[in-house]
Amino acid sequence: MIGGHPGGRELTERLLSLGGLLPFPGAKALDLGAGEGISAEYLRRLGFWTAAIDRESENGSTAQGDMRELPFSRETFDLCLAECSLSCCGDGEAALGEAWRVLKSGGILLVSDVFFGKTGAPSLSMGAPLTRERWEEVFRRTGFLLKQWEDATELWKEFFLESLWNGNARADCLELYRKGGSAGCGYFLAVLEKGGTHGLI
Repeated sequence: MIGGHPGGRELTERLLSLGGLLPFPGAKALDLGAGEGISAEYLRRLGFWTAAIDRESENGSTAQGDMRELPFSRETFDLCLAECSLSCCGDGEAALGEAWRVLKSGGILLVSDVFFGKTGAPSLSMGAPLTRERWEEVFRRTGFLLKQWEDATELWKEFFLESLWNGNARADCLELYRKGGSAGCGYFLAVLEKGGTHGLI
């Protein structure tokens, strides 16, 4: 079982490894678009004090809320996690701005999401065709320093095929799957660090 996003738990572990992150006393994490709360629970088991937010809260440990307008104070968290959520939240740039706001100085944002390699790519929630270059542009504009980028497209292909085979792909994902193949859809992992200035303020 691959889990609720490409790679499941193993991919979450890989993201943490790329970021070189280990919990320390008082470390706080925020899972953005937490879904069933599986990754948030994993972070708690590792030792992070963890909050989780999703538009459609699915359990008692995940709060219902909008990652584009977070109900947290500035510089609250040491780590934010966004697994397959920025591209489908409605306004990925706004969500990145909010992640920047609630992270402490030097805090880390871990991202896994889709990108496209051909012309005519879908924009999804990012306002322009969602290529790697578009991601990097928006990361810079919202004040993040890109520390690591890793291609994980093979995991996306596995997730895509399993979702279709098992018949558990959401209706709103089917169109993305259809367009994604023709637009050179890939999947990436990224480690970002909060920089000193936010490009939008």
